[in-house]
Amino acid sequence: MQTVFSFLMAGVPCPAMEGRRASLRAQLLMKIRAAALDELRTSGAAHLCLRKVAKAAGISPSGLYRYVDGRDGLLELLISDGFESFGQAIGEAIDAAGNDPLDRLEAMALGYRRWARANPEWFGLILGTPVPGFQARVDGPTTASVYRFGEPMVRVVADVHVAGLRSGPNAGAARIDLVNFDSAVVLDAPLKDLLARGWARIHGLVMLETFGHLVWTDANVEELLRTEVRAIMAELGTAAASTR
Repeated sequence: MQTVFSFLMAGVPCPAMEGRRASLRAQLLMKIRAAALDELRTSGAAHLCLRKVAKAAGISPSGLYRYVDGRDGLLELLISDGFESFGQAIGEAIDAAGNDPLDRLEAMALGYRRWARANPEWFGLILGTPVPGFQARVDGPTTASVYRFGEPMVRVVADVHVAGLRSGPNAGAARIDLVNFDSAVVLDAPLKDLLARGWARIHGLVMLETFGHLVWTDANVEELLRTEVRAIMAELGTAAASTR
């Protein structure tokens, strides 16, 4: 029977020890993530303090560098986690809405708003003002997270568009071509334009509300958002939009 001692004497890694190290590393990384998010909410992205994050995670400041590459590495971790959390919340809202494409589009917009209002600092970091001196790496963890964040929204918009093409005045128009590729969604040019315009309208309202720029209107932002969704539905060619 091989023991830890026999592995050490042989100069080869012990599977049990390697597994324990990996487990401890994963646990500590979770603590670092939680501490970084708390620091983001307390101090803001531009004033993120690595020393405070390390202290909250129970490690030394120098020890933090074993897990993240300084401030930029910590920001990449926060951005990646933010997009993952945001995308999951939107996906859950869409799934809870049933199968009707129009209901799913509205659920997507309202889910977008709920997450942003619940996580304003995170929202500001991932889709707001850039952090001075920071640029996420193209080959870093944020890229795949952005794809996963966007995929459920793209699919809902595509479904609504296809439903409109099949049943509305534009029946017979060019079909939408969606292809899965490494968690990315490849779109044709017309749908990209529609998606960009629709996202700008929803995001603009949510951004203005989240950061207090609509308080002067006394507006019901949820109703404003529903109105924008109906307008987007109409633009996507959905005949049913006029009856909802």
